[in-house]
Amino acid sequence: MTSDGPGWKRMVVLFVLVVVYLCVGAAIFSHIEGDPEIERRLQLEAFLKNFIGNHSCLDHEDLIGVLREVNQEFTFALNTLRNRTVYTQWDFTGAFSFVVTVVTTIGYGNLAPRTYPGKVALVVYALIGIPITLIMLNYLGQLLTRLSTRVNKCRLCSAKPLVNKVLNMVLIVMLGLTILFILPASAFSYFEDWTVLEALYYCFVTLSTIGFGDYIAAMSENSLGTRGLEDVYRVVTYVWILFGLAYLSLLINYISNVFIKKAEEMERLTKEKLEAEVSRLQQELSKTGKSVYKTAANVKSSVKGKVWEAPSNGIDQETGSVTLLRIAQLDES
Repeated sequence: MTSDGPGWKRMVVLFVLVVVYLCVGAAIFSHIEGDPEIERRLQLEAFLKNFIGNHSCLDHEDLIGVLREVNQEFTFALNTLRNRTVYTQWDFTGAFSFVVTVVTTIGYGNLAPRTYPGKVALVVYALIGIPITLIMLNYLGQLLTRLSTRVNKCRLCSAKPLVNKVLNMVLIVMLGLTILFILPASAFSYFEDWTVLEALYYCFVTLSTIGFGDYIAAMSENSLGTRGLEDVYRVVTYVWILFGLAYLSLLINYISNVFIKKAEEMERLTKEKLEAEVSRLQQELSKTGKSVYKTAANVKSSVKGKVWEAPSNGIDQETGSVTLLRIAQLDES
C-alpha cells in the first residue's frame, strides 16, 4: 500500500494541474477568439440577407441546400466556378496523404471517407496502423537520441564541462529547428503563398499532431502548376512529417523529463526535510524523556523512607483545609 501511495498522489496532482491548465487555456482563447467570431457571423448574416434581397428568385431553403452541397465539396465547387481542372482527391497521392494523417493521428479533417465500406476500412486500418507507426516513430526517436548523444560528446568548450553540455544542447536544438521548422516553413511560405508566421504555425500544429486543418500543405492551390511536381511536393511533405514527428516527440520528451526531474527533486527535498524534522523531534522527545526519568529518579530518592497515606476524613485537622494526601514521616529502620 505504501508503494502505491506516492504514485496516486502524483497522478492526482498532475490531473489537477492539467485541468487547471485546460481551464486557463479555454479562458484565454475564449477571450481572444470570441468577439471576432461574433463579428464574422454578423457580417455573414448581413451578407446573406443582402444576397437574398438582391436575388429575389432564390428561395431561402434553396440557398441552404446550395450551401450544404458547397460545404461538402468546397474545393471542387470553387475550382469549377473558376473553370480550373479539378483532380480527384482519392487518387494514390491523395489517399497516401490521407493515410499518413490517419496513422500519425494528425487528422486534418479535410478528407474523410463518405461510404460505409470506407469508414469500416478506416477503423480496421487505423487499429493496425497507429500502433505500428508509433513503434516506428519511437525507434526513430531512439536513433535521434543516439545521434544527439554523439553530438553531446563533442567538446566545443573542453575547459568547462557544464558550458560544453549547454552548447551541445543548443546546437542540437538549433539544428533540429532549422532542418524541421525554419527551412520547411520557408518552403511552405513560398509554395503555398503563406506568411512566414502562418507557415511556422502550420509546422508546429502538424508536427505536434494538433492538426486543426485550417492550413494544409500540398492539398490546396500552389505555385508548382503541374500535377507531377505537386505529387513529388506532397510526398516530400509527408516524409518531412514523419521525421518531424520523431524529432518533436524527442524534444517534448526532453522537456517533460526536465519537469519530471525537477518534480522528483522537489519531492526528494521535501521528504528529506520531513525526515530531518521527524528526527529532530525524536531527539527532542528523547531528551525530554531522559529529563523526566532523571526528575522521577530524584523524586524517588528524596521520598525514600516516607509513606503516602490519606487522612481518614480527607480534611487536615490542623488547618481545616481539604487535603488529598498527607505525608507521615516514619523513622527509617
